[in-house]
Amino acid sequence: MKTVLEIETTKPIGTRELNGFLSGIAAAVPGCFVSQGPSTRGRLTVTVLSSTALALEVAEQVLESLPHLCDSIASLSLHEPVRRAAR
Repeated sequence: MKTVLEIETTKPIGTRELNGFLSGIAAAVPGCFVSQGPSTRGRLTVTVLSSTALALEVAEQVLESLPHLCDSIASLSLHEPVRRAAR
């Protein structure tokens, strides 16, 4: 499954903070691949490839475990997960 997490920010997020969030998602969803997708000022996306769809609650729990990042995030939302065809 491919899940895209959209993050709206209130201020710029540093590389270290973003990597902490990506690592937290990877730890919470064993066997997944996590990458930063396109970003614009105030918005960035994270793509998660895994055998099951990422639940918004999991992303929120990871964010809550990183209190220094919470102040920079205005909202989290998920796009509808898409099943990826096997090749």
